[in-house]
Amino acid sequence: MSDLVQGALLAMIGLVAGAAIAWPVVRGRSSGPAADVDARAEAEARAEAEARALRHRIALDALLDTEADRRAGSLDDASYQRERSEAEERAAQTLAEVEGVGTSPALATDANTSPVRGHRAAAWLAAGLAAALLVGFALPAPAGLRERTVVNQGLADERALEAARQAQIQRLLGGLAANPQDARVLSDLADAYLAGSSAEDLKRAAVALQVLLAVEPTNRSAYQRLITAYISAADWSDARAATDSYATIAGSNEPDIPFFLGLIAFRTGDSATAVRLFDRFLELAPKDTRGPMVTSLRAEAAGAPPAASASPGG
Repeated sequence: MSDLVQGALLAMIGLVAGAAIAWPVVRGRSSGPAADVDARAEAEARAEAEARALRHRIALDALLDTEADRRAGSLDDASYQRERSEAEERAAQTLAEVEGVGTSPALATDANTSPVRGHRAAAWLAAGLAAALLVGFALPAPAGLRERTVVNQGLADERALEAARQAQIQRLLGGLAANPQDARVLSDLADAYLAGSSAEDLKRAAVALQVLLAVEPTNRSAYQRLITAYISAADWSDARAATDSYATIAGSNEPDIPFFLGLIAFRTGDSATAVRLFDRFLELAPKDTRGPMVTSLRAEAAGAPPAASASPGG
């Protein structure tokens, strides 16, 4: 739908709403006051009716804001249902207040402002406004609105991915309960936790990988992921211990060993050991895809003053 059509629809909604607001004023002016009307009572009745109408418009605006926030992706399912329920309840309450407003004595004696005619006119105006709103929500948002919600869409996508990850974790935990030694489930569960960004996710991933290694002691991928999890969590002692265990099954010529030990030395400030281990890695695996990263880290370590360290190989 083009922005022009959207603008026309909004203009129609505004005209209907304006007619609903102006109707009592126009009808009041055309009928004229009766001779025996108390001017103060009539003014108070009109003021109360306008106040109730204003409260109803505010309630409708709140309902529209809830729908807009949902379309923009800033409300999750639970928050949307709660806020929509509250807004609908408030709108129904204010509508009942508006429909329950009685006419003043003067209006009751004027044939041109009978309650039946007033309610009928209000019903037609309300129906027109409701129809315009329904059409507006059924049609796609204009390009301008879509452009304004790009940031919120990104947040919504991130939340959807996290919800999918949590659902996958729950499914895998269910499978693990059925068979605690299922290596495939343990591996997938570790990957699901590693996809997270919190320290708790890293801790649970490490536990899953430790159990996997108890089931498959020679699983090199499990060792690689376990050491990576420890390094990401800055758990240097466990990272070293896991690398030493990995070396017993991988052998001294496995490039992963100097790679991981070099990272640990670099992160703990042992620049001399880091340079030596990075050189060993580049010697063992000159075409490894990690080569550019290791070369960069080695240059940084070589340019820094060596620090005394008790790390392995220092």
